[in-house]
Amino acid sequence: MPQIVSAVGAVTSPNNGKWNSMNDNNWHSVPELKVDWVMANAGPVAISFNLSVPMNGAIVTHLKLDNAVVPSTNVVVGNTAYATNVGTYYVVLPKGPHTVQLEYRTNGASFMFDPAVDYEASRLQVMSFDQ
Repeated sequence: MPQIVSAVGAVTSPNNGKWNSMNDNNWHSVPELKVDWVMANAGPVAISFNLSVPMNGAIVTHLKLDNAVVPSTNVVVGNTAYATNVGTYYVVLPKGPHTVQLEYRTNGASFMFDPAVDYEASRLQVMSFDQ
């Protein structure tokens, strides 16, 4: 059986899941989208993510796995009122603890993420086959 671990921006979290973006074109962690897990054995892992925001500009996202940026996971959505960045990454990882975090950067207009709004959502999910 695979091990499945998820992080979701939710209205039941601190601040009701709301957060304000930074538009300084630097990388920032997406609040609440960090997953820590321990693999009992080495094995394949599937990591998927989505971030839907009211952008009015451009946004770039990528995954950071075990504190290292995974360049092949960059997703860019630009010049749009609403942006949805979606991706999946497959990798084989060794036995032991691991961490994955979704990061974003934008130099466009600032936005407020609110998961109570039906067109805004965030999710980071890890499925590891380590058993």
